[in-house]
Amino acid sequence: MKLHKELLVLRENENKLTSEILDKLQLMEKYRAYLKLGYSSLFDYLVRGLNYSESMAYQRQSCLRLSGELPEIKEKLDNGQLTHSNISLAYKLIKDQTVEKKREVLKTIENKSFREAKKILAPVAPPVKIKKLVYQDKVVLKMELTHSEHEKLNKLKALGAHRYDLESLFMKLVDKELKQYEKVDYKPSLSNNPRYISVKLRNSLLKKANYKCQHLGCQETYFLQIDHIQAVKSGGRADPGNLQVLCSGHNRDKG
Repeated sequence: MKLHKELLVLRENENKLTSEILDKLQLMEKYRAYLKLGYSSLFDYLVRGLNYSESMAYQRQSCLRLSGELPEIKEKLDNGQLTHSNISLAYKLIKDQTVEKKREVLKTIENKSFREAKKILAPVAPPVKIKKLVYQDKVVLKMELTHSEHEKLNKLKALGAHRYDLESLFMKLVDKELKQYEKVDYKPSLSNNPRYISVKLRNSLLKKANYKCQHLGCQETYFLQIDHIQAVKSGGRADPGNLQVLCSGHNRDKG
């Protein structure tokens, strides 16, 4: 059947593209070229730059990580012995194992469906710990504490028992911490240290940046740092006009 033959050709080409994409992604990661395009990480680039869903992006990133140590993965993806989904499933369990252990585990899921791979990998998997449950109108968090931390929490809860239950105590602490970032009425610094940035100036810069990296195109909201546009070694001062908010990735890339 002509249609079947056409689909077989397309399928073969689809498989060949898999290793080519991984090769290109390895170069993208090696040179951290995604930073110059405004993405804070390779994962961010896969999602926003290449329009992969988050799950597909994670699968490809998992394959990329493992293929650095096990280059034969690319050929096995091309010929269908392994799939992105099966590799990413295994990656969660073996990322901290030795190269030989990784190779051994992946061998067991070659030519297996996702369901078969889950059964094979089940004995290797650690117990599942649910950290967060999302409902329509609320989010349920699970927190793990040491015994000493738990004692401190109970002591604080007991001291305010007439005012707070555990949930309201937690939110009071969150609100208290967030209020620290609302202090933005800074005054010009009298310090001669060009690296000195007051808390209020930092808060003002973060607010002005809408709590996001200011590198063109970047949307990162985590690991934000205050950067000197003109470097200190070149005479740059800690003046508001010479400061910007960057994520750690773009700050490192700037050097």
